[in-house]
Amino acid sequence: MNDPMASLKDAKEFLNQLPGQLDDYLDDAYRTALHRLIESFDQFFNVITSVNLQARDNQIINRNEATDIGDHGLVLLLKMVDLMERLDLPHKRREIEQISLIFARWILRYGGRVNHLEPLVNAFAQLANMMQDSNSLKRLSELMTQVVDACSEEIKQDLDKSDEFRPWRLLHINRGIVATRTHDLEIMRTAFDELIVYLPQEATSFFDEGMREMDTLEYPRHVRELIAFYQMQRPTISLH
Repeated sequence: MNDPMASLKDAKEFLNQLPGQLDDYLDDAYRTALHRLIESFDQFFNVITSVNLQARDNQIINRNEATDIGDHGLVLLLKMVDLMERLDLPHKRREIEQISLIFARWILRYGGRVNHLEPLVNAFAQLANMMQDSNSLKRLSELMTQVVDACSEEIKQDLDKSDEFRPWRLLHINRGIVATRTHDLEIMRTAFDELIVYLPQEATSFFDEGMREMDTLEYPRHVRELIAFYQMQRPTISLH
């Protein structure tokens, strides 16, 4: 599950295959917990399949309904991730986190809000590390931008600024890195401007580090010039 364009059908098939793949790792308690989660996922997929079918007849759910349904799916994923952690299966955890991108696209389709960001941030980071070509990075950056826009107001308020590993911070930092790697000035400006708006305290160090990267990696001149421009905005950034 490392394809951000994978389908809901792919996600369902992957999850339904997990019990057979993991049987050697499970005692009775873990086996029961896993099967209960799979049953809950089956119910979840039935709901979203019904919603999708109704949408074809122009019976569109509202934003709150999309948010609630999406929340439920992401919470189930977090429970599955926790189970993989307890089983010490990091490779399975990473595969399961990729499913969060499929769920996020479903939430975005119906205008819902994203309230559970952690699995998405981890999935984005995994994909960014795997991608090299510009078009793939651009598609990833676009999805990251859509998730930023769809995040709940509570997440956007960024109340716990003391935690450097908080998902909201990591999302913007990784988005800035992905945008830089696209070499696309419009994508970079969008990511950088929103980094300044949402995380002004982080922006200065991000652009300083970006310039150091320019010195060690062979980035095109136009990318270097844009990073340098934003780095020079230090007084503006520090006053936000």
